[in-house]
Amino acid sequence: MITNAEYVKKADLYKRPLMTRAVKPVYEVEIIADEKAYQGVSARVLGEARPVTLMSGDSVVLDFGEHCVGYVNLFLHCVGEGISDSPTRLKFSFGEFPLELYKNHSDYKGLLGNGWLQYEEKTAVFTPCAVRLDRRYAFRYMRVERLDNAPYPMVLDGISAECVSAVSLEAAEKYKASDELLQRIYDASICTLRDCEQDVFEDGPKRDRRLWIGDLRLQALTDYTTFKNLDLIKRCIYLFAGYLNSKGEVAPCVYPDCPPFRLEWTFADYSMFLVSCIYDYYKATGDRTLADELYGVAFNQLEKVSSRIDADLQATSDGTFIDWCPSLDKSVALLGVYAYCLGQLNEIRADAWLESEIKRTHARLRDFLKDGVLVTPLGQVSQHSQVWGVLSGAFDRDECRKILAGLDTLETEYTFRTPYARHYYIEALVFAGLEDKALSFIRDFWGRILDSGYDCCPEIFNPDNQFESPYEAAEINSACHAWSCTPAYWIKRLCKGE
Repeated sequence: MITNAEYVKKADLYKRPLMTRAVKPVYEVEIIADEKAYQGVSARVLGEARPVTLMSGDSVVLDFGEHCVGYVNLFLHCVGEGISDSPTRLKFSFGEFPLELYKNHSDYKGLLGNGWLQYEEKTAVFTPCAVRLDRRYAFRYMRVERLDNAPYPMVLDGISAECVSAVSLEAAEKYKASDELLQRIYDASICTLRDCEQDVFEDGPKRDRRLWIGDLRLQALTDYTTFKNLDLIKRCIYLFAGYLNSKGEVAPCVYPDCPPFRLEWTFADYSMFLVSCIYDYYKATGDRTLADELYGVAFNQLEKVSSRIDADLQATSDGTFIDWCPSLDKSVALLGVYAYCLGQLNEIRADAWLESEIKRTHARLRDFLKDGVLVTPLGQVSQHSQVWGVLSGAFDRDECRKILAGLDTLETEYTFRTPYARHYYIEALVFAGLEDKALSFIRDFWGRILDSGYDCCPEIFNPDNQFESPYEAAEINSACHAWSCTPAYWIKRLCKGE
C-alpha cells in the first residue's frame, strides 16, 4: 500500500462529529404474507406503539414510521415489585422492509456473510436497567422476542432510536417540486443521502457501510445541491488520494474504521472517477485548490488505464465495474468512461497528452458505431455501451439522440441492473438535450420504487423481478443505498420548482 500521510492528515482534519435525533416507534404491527404487497409481505398495523409487556416466548414488532440509522435504547423493568430474580434474554431483529423480518435468519443462503443480517441477542442480568444496543442498525421495523423462560412479565419502556448522520434534513436547501410525485421522489432521495452521510459517505448504512468511489461521486453531486457538506466531500476525496494500492491506483473503496484502509484490487472505471470527484468539486465551488493539489494523482489514474487500452481492448472487461450485469462486455463502456474523464481533467488543466488521448479514444469509439448502435469487439450490444458512448463526447448531438432512441427498442439481455447505471442513462439523456425524457424516466422508475413501499432509494430495483439480488438473497439487499439518491440532483437541475 502507498500511503500519503499529508492527504490522510487532511482527511482527518475534515472529520466532524455526527448529529443525533431521537425517533420513537409509531405503530405495533404484524408482518404477514400478503400476495398483493411488494415481495408478498406487508406490515399490518395492530395499533399505536406503547410500552411493551412480554412473557416468555412473546414477541412484538414495532414500526418506527421512517427509515432509521442508529442505536436502539430502552428501559427494562419487571411488573410488580420491579426486580427480577434471573437474567432476561431478548432477541432484537431489524428490517428496512418487511421481507427482512418475514424471512427466517437460519434459512439464509445468500452469497454475502450472514453477519450482515440484522439481529442480536441481549441479556439483562439485573433489572430494572437501561438497555442499549451497541451495533448501529438501519431499519424501519424492529422485532423483540423474549427468549428466557422466567414466569414473570417484563416491560420494555422508553423505546427509541438514536439516529445518527453527518447532516440534518432541516439544514438542506429548501425545495418545492413542480408536482407531487417529483416532490415524493425528491424527499426520498435526500433521506437516502442523509442516512448514508456518516463518518464518510457510506454506500449503504445497513451494508456494506464502506466508502466506495462510484457511490461517492453520485452522493457528492447530490450533496452540492442539497446539504452542501463540503467538509465531508473533501474528507472522502483525500482518503482515496491518501491510500493507493501498490501500483499507485485508487482503490474502489476504503474502510475508514479499520486499517488497512484500501483494497489491492481495483476497478478501472472507479479509479478514474477520482477525476470526476475532483472535477465536480471544482465546478460546484470554483475552488481550484483541491484540483491543483490532487491533479497528479488523478492524471496517473488515466495513464494507467491508457496502458490497458493500448494492449487489448477486449481484456479491459476484467477489473471494471460499470454495472452488475452478468457476462457484460464492458470494453466499449470503459472506453466511454475513459474519454469522459479525460475531458473532465483537460477542462481543469489543458494538457497536450490529454487532448491527443481524447481524439484517439473518440476515433476508436466511432469505429464501434454500426448503423447507430455501438457494438463491442465481441459483437455484444448493451445499454451500457450506448450510454457511455454518448457521454464520451465522441458523437454530435444528432448521433447521440439516434443512439439513445435505439435504446427504447434495443433487444438485448445486457440492460441496466442498478440505479447507479440508470443515473448515467439520465445524464446521457440530458447531455443529448432530452431533458423531458429524463424527467419522465425519473418519474417512472423512482415512482415505482416509492409505490412499492420503500422509504428511501434502494440498492437494486427491478419492476419485473421483485426478488432480484446480486447476492441471491433479496433480504440482504440494501433498501437505502447511496447510488440511488441522484433524483434530487436531477430534479433540482431540471425543474425550477415552485
